[in-house]
Amino acid sequence: MGVTALDKPAGRWCTHFKKAQGCRIYNDRPTDCRIFNCLWLLTDALDADWKPSVCGFVLHSEAGGARLIVECDAARPHDWRRAPYQATLTAWASQGQEVLIMTGRTGLRLLPDGETRPVRRAG
Repeated sequence: MGVTALDKPAGRWCTHFKKAQGCRIYNDRPTDCRIFNCLWLLTDALDADWKPSVCGFVLHSEAGGARLIVECDAARPHDWRRAPYQATLTAWASQGQEVLIMTGRTGLRLLPDGETRPVRRAG
């Protein structure tokens, strides 16, 4: 995801991230980072399989929860298609949830029938 305060564009690793250690500026991170929580941290409905380091993506919402964004790791852009993720995401889309699967600036809108349509990130 992009972080305006750090001039970090979407689809690129943050320069403050270090593999196996995490954020090197965690205690001094900008407000943009402080207020963000992935949905895995916010809901008990997602079990350990949905932890970003396990599934390969981060879930967050926009538009008051009407839009679910699946932010894929660029090194693992198709992991959302593995079980149980694709079936669950498709079920949510079929129930009226807008689901966008993004890798950097491009992505897919998951349609209620399981089909997808290309999308581009605004901005």
